Amino acid sequence: MRTLYLLGNGFDLACGLKSRYADYFESRFKWYKGYNSPESKAIPALYEEIQDGGIENIPSAWFIVFAHEHDKPSYNNERVLWKDIEEYIDLFLCDKATETDISIGQYSRYLSQPKSKHEEQEHTPSREDNTYKLLNLYFQKKNIITNSENPGKTLEDLSDIFDNELNKLEIDFVKYLRTIDKDHNYQASAQNLFRKIQNAETTKQIENTTIGTVGTTMIHIPRESHDEFIMSFNYTRPLDVESNYVNLHGEESQNTALFGIADDNSFSTSTRDTRTDLSTDYRYPFFKDTRRQQKESLDLESTRIINNLSNHHIDEIKCFGCSFSNADFDYFRRYFDLAQFDSTDSTLGIYYTNGVQRKSVIKDVRTVLNEYDSVIESSNNTYQTLETEGRLFIKKI
Repeated sequence: MRTLYLLGNGFDLACGLKSRYADYFESRFKWYKGYNSPESKAIPALYEEIQDGGIENIPSAWFIVFAHEHDKPSYNNERVLWKDIEEYIDLFLCDKATETDISIGQYSRYLSQPKSKHEEQEHTPSREDNTYKLLNLYFQKKNIITNSENPGKTLEDLSDIFDNELNKLEIDFVKYLRTIDKDHNYQASAQNLFRKIQNAETTKQIENTTIGTVGTTMIHIPRESHDEFIMSFNYTRPLDVESNYVNLHGEESQNTALFGIADDNSFSTSTRDTRTDLSTDYRYPFFKDTRRQQKESLDLESTRIINNLSNHHIDEIKCFGCSFSNADFDYFRRYFDLAQFDSTDSTLGIYYTNGVQRKSVIKDVRTVLNEYDSVIESSNNTYQTLETEGRLFIKKI
């Protein structure tokens, strides 16, 4: 039997690690004197920081993009997940933007405007124009965009710039992780929680053969081998597991961490974002598979494990702390394919702890399985099939 464990950021959070986006964001913004609480406005704080102190304490231009989202009236820093941050990255990399969003395409056109046009807007600039102006100020300090009289940057030019800035964000997040993941309580909690996930019952049970006789030591030996694989979306490695353990997005100890978006061709035509012109290729450096190759974030042993996993059927999948984000959909599609839910008796287990609403867990699972059905053009309702046949387990542990 083969079991696959998928561990998302919720696993680290359940073990007490302060790896939420809010934790990271607040740890950086506390450097800026104009920002003293989550209710503070982030864009003005960054303006003040750049004008008074420069850009030394601003790890990446993406902080400015995130600050624009932070300052929206509907924003709640405590509820933002890492999947939301990657969605912000995805939205910014669109050619067009809504009235309240910013985009790389709009920024390119903003840079193409003559200086006089910018000056006309100074009396009543929009929030979006203020963000573009702040990006200009940041890049001027870095001598990347020297003044507003320069010709506008093409999308390809800006793609290279923001690709480099995303590298800087990833490096800075690794530095942050190194300050928080050495707690022995975190390590112990992770081991304990993983054992609970391992022991969570499904219809897939290992049958044992008993060796020995009455009055002697009885030995229970599995009738078949049980191969376990751990695929983690985290950058930490708290589990004392020697084999078949892969950090899919890089590892803090190896100075790698990946943020990014899903390949535009990952989704069904009906769900693709119409704001992006798929005929352009300026987005591809931000695809996770591309970034994984660029950074060589998977060593040979990890590649071997993934290859071994991919060559055989998966009997059960057990998930904990996964948000099933669009940026990671490629992974889930691949693993669901290996489980062959529509033609085998494979099971899917989704587990959670206190603080997580069962309703939200069910919603996320239904969403990813519905998208999976759409992409593979299946008439089968995988969620309903698994639930009806008793092969879907959603349990608090």
